[in-house]
Amino acid sequence: MQCQQSFALIVEWALASWLVIKIYPRLESINGDDTAKSVFFEFWDYCLPFIPYVWLGALYIFTERWMLQHWGGSVEQSYYAIAKQFGVIALLATSSILNIAWKEISEAYHNGDLKLVEKFYKNFSYALYLIGAIIAGYFIPWALEILQLTVGSAYIDGVAVFMLMLLYPVHQSMGQIGGMMLMATSKTRLKAILGVITMLVGIVTSYLMMAPTDSIIPGFGMASKGLAIKMILVQIIEVNVLAWFIARNFNWKFEWLYQISILTIAISIGWLIKIILVSLIQVPFIFLMLLSGIIYFLILSYLIYFSPK
Repeated sequence: MQCQQSFALIVEWALASWLVIKIYPRLESINGDDTAKSVFFEFWDYCLPFIPYVWLGALYIFTERWMLQHWGGSVEQSYYAIAKQFGVIALLATSSILNIAWKEISEAYHNGDLKLVEKFYKNFSYALYLIGAIIAGYFIPWALEILQLTVGSAYIDGVAVFMLMLLYPVHQSMGQIGGMMLMATSKTRLKAILGVITMLVGIVTSYLMMAPTDSIIPGFGMASKGLAIKMILVQIIEVNVLAWFIARNFNWKFEWLYQISILTIAISIGWLIKIILVSLIQVPFIFLMLLSGIIYFLILSYLIYFSPK
């Protein structure tokens, strides 16, 4: 499916570019010295790094899922698939913000206002990370109950994978804003190179996490749990390397400590509220979960309002 979508996108954009050249063959100037031909080749240079990147990405996803199926079986595959779907749902909260960020950063960079670019990039990075951490901090303590409610007790053994994958959107949002930053500033080659390196490291790490202990090259035999751990660890490294490259390229200060503090506070408050409510109130968990959500978001709203940033 991923390969088909990638191929369809390549064909679609190639056909659209060809039609532009054919429909406007005598267009002498689009913007200053730009012609239709120069714009086409500029667009081609912008997109070219993504061609091998997209195909390798499809192979990367297939290889990981094949290893999980081969060494873990359908049960472990289902644990991972369900957990990942919940993680993707959490990303919906940040996807709309990314479009706004792309527009604002692109415009500021085009106008040569690097101070504004820095302001937008850092503000959007903090905001997206904060949203992801708040969502994870609320749902992780209730992971067991959520699985029981949504997919049944048959999947309770996958609760550890589920909890780990709830952390996935936290740094994924940072990766999205970092990737968007490179695309908005036309640094697509750097984005593709970093992405390819990350995938190569990811494949090796996935093997080590999932391969049986008695293989020729032994692994940890952790199946879906190992794949989830790998997703989190590799992603944390990837997004911070990406953020470091961006900071170095624009001569900004690389900031990372907020990642530890925000996530630790959010998860700690979430667990603390659940423990207190469960010990004091005996009602169905859905009411406890709703009540904890109200208290949780009120406390975090207070902390955010009075925080220095």
